[in-house]
Amino acid sequence: MEEVSVSISAEQYERLAAIAAARGVSAEAQLDRLIEDAYAGAEPADLGAEELPLGVCNGDDGDGADD
Repeated sequence: MEEVSVSISAEQYERLAAIAAARGVSAEAQLDRLIEDAYAGAEPADLGAEELPLGVCNGDDGDGADD
């Protein structure tokens, strides 16, 4: 795969860095993952809660009770 540079605003980078820090990875690693997920067509409903971006919910509240 060819390496290319991307430009993002300072505000977007701060948000990316905050998400990455919460996950214990670098901003670059988080961006790589986001791009790979988008390329693969990952849908939030297909991902477990720990794999979703911060602030995104897959609809499973995790309590095991039926509503």
